[in-house]
Amino acid sequence: MNVKITYKHLSSTDGIDEVTRKKSEKLKKYFKGKLNLDWNFTVEKHAHVAHCHLTGDHIEFFAEATTENLYSAIDEVIHHLERQVRRNKEQVRNHKGQPKAPAAPRAA
Repeated sequence: MNVKITYKHLSSTDGIDEVTRKKSEKLKKYFKGKLNLDWNFTVEKHAHVAHCHLTGDHIEFFAEATTENLYSAIDEVIHHLERQVRRNKEQVRNHKGQPKAPAAPRAA
């Protein structure tokens, strides 16, 4: 899993990087192939914004959260991404559809 972290109007810290990488590991259990996470952290008018763009083998998801605390924004983004991934996995799993009912015999 590749994790890329960028900052805008905010200084990078080892604590933020460590928490981001640790929380991103949760998403690894849903995928077998290569996984790329692009994190962007910004500060806008006293609000911390976390953007995450997840790409992999034939998938692409995006989540964003704005809170007063950057750590809670990271938690919200991970929660949104997990929900999107689970919903996608269920749709793929149920893609086969319902079995067709047998045709009723015709009366002559």
